[in-house]
Amino acid sequence: MKKLLATFLAGALLLGMTACGGQTANSGGTSSSAPVSASQTASEPASDGDTIKIGVLTYMSSARAATMAFFQIGWEVGIQEINEAGGIDGKQVEVLLYDPQNDAAQVSQRLTDAKNDGCVAVLFAVGDDLAPTAAEWAEENKFPVVFQSNTSTEMTIKHFSKYCYNVGPNSWAFAKVLADAAVGNEGKTNFVFCGTDGAATIDAENLLILEGQKINPDFECLASYRVSSDDSQFSNIISTIASTAPDMVLQQGGGPTFVAFAQQGLMFGLFDVTDVYNDFVVDTSTNSSLAETGQFPYGHTKGLFFVNFWDESLMDETIKYFCDSYMANELCQSNGYVAPADAGLHCYRGIKAIGLGLQACVDAGSDYTDPEVLTNAIAGISWTDSTGEHHFRELDNQLTFDYYYGVSTQEGSENYGGSPVATDIVTYTSDEVLPTQEEMEAYAQTLGVTDRF
Repeated sequence: MKKLLATFLAGALLLGMTACGGQTANSGGTSSSAPVSASQTASEPASDGDTIKIGVLTYMSSARAATMAFFQIGWEVGIQEINEAGGIDGKQVEVLLYDPQNDAAQVSQRLTDAKNDGCVAVLFAVGDDLAPTAAEWAEENKFPVVFQSNTSTEMTIKHFSKYCYNVGPNSWAFAKVLADAAVGNEGKTNFVFCGTDGAATIDAENLLILEGQKINPDFECLASYRVSSDDSQFSNIISTIASTAPDMVLQQGGGPTFVAFAQQGLMFGLFDVTDVYNDFVVDTSTNSSLAETGQFPYGHTKGLFFVNFWDESLMDETIKYFCDSYMANELCQSNGYVAPADAGLHCYRGIKAIGLGLQACVDAGSDYTDPEVLTNAIAGISWTDSTGEHHFRELDNQLTFDYYYGVSTQEGSENYGGSPVATDIVTYTSDEVLPTQEEMEAYAQTLGVTDRF
């Protein structure tokens, strides 16, 4: 516990005092590269000055800030890649950081700050619980926002906007992969849910039932527990789940929740009777602290991940550049990170998508400082690398990429501080696991949404 506390304090201190360029972080714009002042005036257009600015909403003051450097390195690699290639329109690109302080009431103001500070677009590197507020702002202000967080039906159905683009994992794809792997291939007939109240986690539970019952009509959820990482009843919940001994546990929520889940699960013998399925299988932003303290349940965590950082033979030059640059980043070095994190990859993709949109505007001779123009340009971007073909679907503005399913293992983890790698990997393309329009239309009816399609 002392080691975990030290890790938290070090991460929070680093993020609170440093924004890559060494400027003090606050609730307003903070430059993460030094070419221009972070305090651009609201009347100064984005095209003025020597740089093009992209806003990033991220945690810098809440408990979640302890792991946010994993995310920050991702967007810094994205900016680095653009600038090393000569920038955009003869200008270098920089990011300005904004802290919503884990408060939905702050989200709209921070986004407004980014717009007024001359940012051409915003990367939303905050949890899905705050995403609907950001989506409402984007629609009202007609301004492009790219979301890194897990994509929920709150974003693709309830609050869909042409100005919102999703580069994080899709909760419906998550459910389809788990249904195929756990129900279809492994014969699971029931599960217990344990997770937080985020929109994507609620989707994970409900859509797993929906997709699982397509394969086995008798597939069922035995119990559902909503928790927080510091829930005083967490130990009681875990002991109850262990005594239930379900076929599988669907665990969802932020990384700290999984850390507490794993620690309590070991204490109450949960992994002696069942396995846990989630999207933290190899994500070092969650697993490193558990590995360091000998508490990671190797072999008992199964599910999704998004980059095979331990196997260069599966990488092309683009993904190798991402991994190498991630590990060479100053924040990575100073924090002692052992491998790239999935969350960092999503942030990298978000910046890359914005950058490609900006370049498309330049190539077409159009004004990228016009939010409508840039929004439409982002809609048409695409690229391909070893993690799949990437473009935004017109149906839901979801970025396409491959989803990997695997089982955590300790073998081979010695090169990564004990953080698990994965075996028995199955690759799913976006075409296989993202929902169709017919599926979304049917589900919209169950949500009471009648004007989406």
